[in-house]
Amino acid sequence: MTDCERIRAEAPGLAALHPQAPERVAAMAHASGCAGCARALREGERLQVLLSGWVPAPLPAGALERASREVREQLRRDARRRRIGAVAGVCGSVLVFVAFGRGRSPSVSDWALAAALWALAVALAATASRKPMHTTALAVAGAAGAAILSATPGPFAAPLGLECLATEVASAAIVVGAVWLAHRAGTTSPVRSAIAVAAAAGALAGDAALQLTCAAHTALPHVLTFHVGGVVLAAAASVAWRTPRPVPA
Repeated sequence: MTDCERIRAEAPGLAALHPQAPERVAAMAHASGCAGCARALREGERLQVLLSGWVPAPLPAGALERASREVREQLRRDARRRRIGAVAGVCGSVLVFVAFGRGRSPSVSDWALAAALWALAVALAATASRKPMHTTALAVAGAAGAAILSATPGPFAAPLGLECLATEVASAAIVVGAVWLAHRAGTTSPVRSAIAVAAAAGALAGDAALQLTCAAHTALPHVLTFHVGGVVLAAAASVAWRTPRPVPA
């Protein structure tokens, strides 16, 4: 953008600045040798004169209260829509990975533990953005508790572990994607904490599916490294993403 294009586009704002403001002084100096920019600045000054004499009509009684009420209601609707999306994503993720797993455990205790992990993932997804640090920590604790309860010393199973880790990351992505799709139907953007909770709940849903489909789900080193590790990875990534970046000095 040339100086002339910039000055003519910003003429109303430049005219509103203090006469000694550096931007306005530089614009006026340029306009002294440029008829087009001088005309744009004069029009900007006339606009500021008109605006200074304009008095807005008073709002009708209760208008601000009604507007505030409508905004609050819209925020509630959008938050509810995102919660529904997150819960649907958790349920869909578990069903997909269990249905398409190479095999499923016949153990009743494995199914009971998987159901408990699934229920915890649903509960976390339903919390949306409330206390995200607590909910992500609870997701990690739930995965670790399930590992300690069900697993015993066994093989590390590294090649299978990478597949398990990918399953949990994919599950987290499914739930985050469901929240994003629900957001598209609303009018407000999801707060970052909602995305953090969705990622942690999604990874925990993947852990629930692995409780039934992973051939090494009873091996403690494998489960702690890859099953619990997947939840930790999703939670850490989401928390790091939602942490505000420092503003450069």
